[in-house]
Amino acid sequence: MSGAALENIFLLVMCMAVGFIARKGKVLKAGDMPGLVALILDITLPALLIMAMQREFEVEAFRGSLVVMGLAIMINIVALAIALLITKAMKVTGAERAVLILGLVFPNMGFMGIPLIYAMYGQEAMLYTAMANSVANVVVPTVGIAILLGAGSRSQIKLKSVLLNKIILATIIGFALFVFSVQIPELIGNGLSMIGGATTPLSMIIIGSMLGENDLKGVFLGWKIYIVALFRLIVFPLMVFVVLSRFVEDRSAITILTTLTAMPVAAITAILAAEHDKEPQLASKVVFITTVLSIATIPLMLMIVG
Repeated sequence: MSGAALENIFLLVMCMAVGFIARKGKVLKAGDMPGLVALILDITLPALLIMAMQREFEVEAFRGSLVVMGLAIMINIVALAIALLITKAMKVTGAERAVLILGLVFPNMGFMGIPLIYAMYGQEAMLYTAMANSVANVVVPTVGIAILLGAGSRSQIKLKSVLLNKIILATIIGFALFVFSVQIPELIGNGLSMIGGATTPLSMIIIGSMLGENDLKGVFLGWKIYIVALFRLIVFPLMVFVVLSRFVEDRSAITILTTLTAMPVAAITAILAAEHDKEPQLASKVVFITTVLSIATIPLMLMIVG
């Protein structure tokens, strides 16, 4: 790993540490989180995605982005199949099994994957990243809720809210601008770039603050969580890297998909579990522990993908 990569990781961890200290020092409170999360998901991240796709149309990049989307769908399908087998072998049932499946299948793309890739690889990597993330933004509020709620959950899946998701809309707008080579006026573009640039530090501060919310007493207990962590942080990304390296020629696609797969459990897992009262404490512990462990495993994965 290059010195620049290590420097970027250090800066991200430093932002997480600021969030952790701010939460413990009550500068940031639990009531502040919904507003900050909405600020990222509704404003800064969409701005980042739109501006990241401001580039001249290239047939190769267009084809590559569609390939990445297809690969992301396949990765989700395979991860779900493996998660079902793992949780069956663990002999867990009901809401506990549902939470563990969500933890195994869904990595934290929005708050860690996208900011990390933007910091590490720059704007050039964001077209592929946005396309991979668009798959997650459709799958999580549909398949994810269906897994969590089980039979009879169909009525609670709101297709309209999925289609009107601001990140999905930003991806569609950004991709359309890329396809038709439409450039946003410089002054507006500079403003959007400035707003989008806040995504990375804000995301890391929020992750640190979420870690600071947890009472460390007993949070590291429970062997099942470490099975999830093993597969989420090491086994799955290694599988993606090995398989894609054999069958995919596009090195950027391999790097981006492996890096996204190496992220800890998505924070949305804990949010959905709390919203529907499905093992919320277990979900919070899975998110917390995998996020803490990812501070060590993500640099390892970045070294492997080069």
